[in-house]
Amino acid sequence: FFSLQVPKHMRFSNSDVLTPGTAWLLIGLAAAPALGFQPASCFTGIALQSMSPSASSRVANRPLRWRCSAGVNEAETELLALVSNTKGRGQRASSDELNRISVALNQLEADGGIKDPIQAPEIKGRWELLYTSKSEFDIRNPLGKRVDGSNPGLEGVIPAILGDDRAAEFSSSPIQRTVTSIDGITVVQEIVLEGQEPRVDQRVEVTDSIYLRLSASASTSPTNLQRIDFTFDLAYFQLGPVRLPYPVPFRLLGNEAKGWLDTTFLSDKLRISKGNKGTTFVLRKIDE
Repeated sequence: FFSLQVPKHMRFSNSDVLTPGTAWLLIGLAAAPALGFQPASCFTGIALQSMSPSASSRVANRPLRWRCSAGVNEAETELLALVSNTKGRGQRASSDELNRISVALNQLEADGGIKDPIQAPEIKGRWELLYTSKSEFDIRNPLGKRVDGSNPGLEGVIPAILGDDRAAEFSSSPIQRTVTSIDGITVVQEIVLEGQEPRVDQRVEVTDSIYLRLSASASTSPTNLQRIDFTFDLAYFQLGPVRLPYPVPFRLLGNEAKGWLDTTFLSDKLRISKGNKGTTFVLRKIDE
């Protein structure tokens, strides 16, 4: 009463041994929906342990786009629907909305989506910001507090005056919270990691010809395949034909102009990232 569909790159050659454990696992996964059950969202680890060494090695080295069940796809659809309809990109969401968003976020981040996101072609391109997590304003850290506890430049001046802030939670800057909460604007991030000048580019758009551009040079490391390090080095206001400089001298800020972005879930249509000040971002891929 059910059929078993095996992805092409999981079909074994005659030299592979389909062990009893793997066979029962695949049969169970195929039968579960017909019996009214949903299989676990990801079963890769169990399956690989049951395969022969040659099959396990070959499958493990494949991009694991096949590994997540309908549960993850449903969480992705649910999260996109929720964040698309919240006010102020989550800043004015209700408690119920925030709880449902948190459940979907936790499920997707536990799965991770596409493996090694900074090396995946799906991360490149233009992304629209749909949601940012909330953080409370802290008078001791008016420019925000970094996850790693560092406070370069002006970020460390007020904490130094007011005293120890080690117990304070990390928080985003008030400018970021204010700008991203405005429903009448569009916030777009473009990621380019190939070529001689990798960049992470942000545009806060009122219209196509009226926007703020904040651009940063980007770098990655093979030791952390989730993280993009960046340094802001270019910004301006575009008001139709007129371009006005952004009043922040990035070259003089030193480490204060630097940050990082970790991608904790990636698919071909959704990205979840966390910044160096602890903010969670949900972005939707813009079709080119």
